[in-house]
Amino acid sequence: MMKAIAGNGSAPVSATLGQRIRAARRDAGMSQGQLASALSTTQSAISLYEAGQRSVGIDMLLNVARILNRPLHYFLGEDGDMLYVRDSDIAQLIDELEKHPEDLPELLAYWEFLRWRRANLNGHR
Repeated sequence: MMKAIAGNGSAPVSATLGQRIRAARRDAGMSQGQLASALSTTQSAISLYEAGQRSVGIDMLLNVARILNRPLHYFLGEDGDMLYVRDSDIAQLIDELEKHPEDLPELLAYWEFLRWRRANLNGHR
């Protein structure tokens, strides 16, 4: 079976991300089943993530990072690969979340509130 290659000749983000999830899981001494249980998903989903055959959403990735006790940037690439722009608002937010992961549940709840409010404002016009 051929490995997928990105346009620049490197492995796609999902493959690199999967390798890092696998390494962090093994370092934590967890099986795929144990990680799946902690994430409320299936062992099959973890296997697909690790093989780079299934995309990992940001919510799932944040939970993986929290459970495996790794900073988010560990999964996003040590060689400068970034999924956000340096010195942007989102980069600052991620840096702050890595320093204060306990704020994540409240931030996500507020995000859901903003989405709900936007949907209701748009629906009542």
